[in-house]
Amino acid sequence: MADITTTLREVRPESPHASTLRLDLGAATFDYRPGQYIMIDPHQFEELVPEIREREAQRGKTMGPAYFSLSSDATDPKLIEITVKLGADGPPGMLPAFLLRKTEPGRAIRIQGPGGKYHLPEEPPPGITGFLHLCAGSAVAPNRGMIRHALARKWPQRHLLILQDRSESDHLFHKEFEDLARHHAGFRFRQVHSRAKQELLTVERIRTEASGFLDLTASWAFICGPNHPRPQGPGFVDRLRGALTATLGFTPDRIRTE
Repeated sequence: MADITTTLREVRPESPHASTLRLDLGAATFDYRPGQYIMIDPHQFEELVPEIREREAQRGKTMGPAYFSLSSDATDPKLIEITVKLGADGPPGMLPAFLLRKTEPGRAIRIQGPGGKYHLPEEPPPGITGFLHLCAGSAVAPNRGMIRHALARKWPQRHLLILQDRSESDHLFHKEFEDLARHHAGFRFRQVHSRAKQELLTVERIRTEASGFLDLTASWAFICGPNHPRPQGPGFVDRLRGALTATLGFTPDRIRTE
């Protein structure tokens, strides 16, 4: 993995609790595939040292780096983007809160990466006519980069993005996705709201949205979201992965998860 010092160029609000950070790579070379992640070590920020020491003393171990999915599309070799969100339930994480509330353009931020196997292939996969993107909340960030990259490179595959959010106030990239859908016939964007409307991303919804647009028998699926088990059953990723294989005929080699 590369170790690079970047410069924060812009903090762009995406929702009341999330913003996209644009990081300038300077003269550094940073090769990545859309969907991968970077790591940021909180020890580099002097303002956080007292809190880090306290937490490390309580836990009896060194605090490791935080992982952030790249939301950029790899079309600009001088810039990368990460989209950072504060937790909706409970206190915000130390590093996300610092990045969103305490950093300003011009700040140096050291990163490591890229890492991860959740990403687009280098070239359009032969025999695959579509990509099904199933995401929850801020986990749409890596898929945003994938979709933008493939559309910019004029890949032949169609993209169907179904995003599950709690409510409209949690939307990330909403206007951007609507604009992409207006300008690209090969991209379709749909949303469900788990709290505001008691909706869930289901097999029936996938079938409905894919009908006449995406051939599910010749598509890859990218699933990204929280995966902690709930009282009513498996987490988001496991539930949908099981549904795709059991009901929609997806084979494991056509499913990517994060």
